[in-house]
Amino acid sequence: MRRPYSLPLVASFTVVVLLLPACSGLSDESADTTLAPTTTDAATTTTTASTTTAATTTTVAAVTTTTEAPPDVEASESGESWDLVFISDSRGFNVARAWTDLIEEAEGVEVRLHDHATGDLSLVQVREWLTDDSSDFADELRGEVADAEIVFVFGNPRGSGPDDEGCFPWPARYSEPPEPATPADWAPYGDVLRDIFDAVFDLRAGQPTVIRTADEFAAPIASWREAGIEAICTASWEAHAGVIREAADDYGVGTASWYDAFNGPDHDEDPYEKSYIADDVFHQSGEGAKVEAEVLHALGYDEITP
Repeated sequence: MRRPYSLPLVASFTVVVLLLPACSGLSDESADTTLAPTTTDAATTTTTASTTTAATTTTVAAVTTTTEAPPDVEASESGESWDLVFISDSRGFNVARAWTDLIEEAEGVEVRLHDHATGDLSLVQVREWLTDDSSDFADELRGEVADAEIVFVFGNPRGSGPDDEGCFPWPARYSEPPEPATPADWAPYGDVLRDIFDAVFDLRAGQPTVIRTADEFAAPIASWREAGIEAICTASWEAHAGVIREAADDYGVGTASWYDAFNGPDHDEDPYEKSYIADDVFHQSGEGAKVEAEVLHALGYDEITP
């Protein structure tokens, strides 16, 4: 049985952020292993990890950026510091740093950022890292989560979502309309997410923690319209978003709706026209990354405890 969680409000903060890969049976970048640009402050550590899932074998590079305050400078107005672990696929590129800036300004604390935004990262791989992976990288990541006040997790659905990727490719060239994915098709993704929440709580060992996840914005909506499959793909995207929110709600975890922010409340707006999508018509732009960070920040920093 999965454990129920309560939502106490406490004075100290632990935040855990989980970034999950892109949705709708779609890998988030097909074979994108590009790493996010990283900002080097006091210390930057780069580690390469070879990953294997039941559905596919993927080699990715994981980047860990740890920001330390200079020892002779007061860390923050309050003297308090929070560790933020940010785990995501490319949907999280440049988001963690923007979010860190918002936290520090609003909360008056120093944030030590551990940014693990990694191209083509699946949610299944995130679960492996946080549970069974015996690599040095995974050991280090678990140690970071154990010490983190805030944890964010997001990843693509490879190995835990529908096999049909008809809503993913663009420009829109489809031999036949894709099958709409239902909540039942996305249920394995929700189960993996719950396993990750369990792992985070185990690593935190009863300490109050801020945990966040997110749903997926629909970058290819224009190509869906071109192909005449917008209704089908929007239904699939919404089913995926619903499964993410349901799993998060089971644990009291806050879900940032990047889908609503980018595509509007009715999910019919093209984020490229808002300048939220880069010229590759797939990834978020610099402006889009700021919007993602603002949605996370708007959730606040209430902690949860097992």
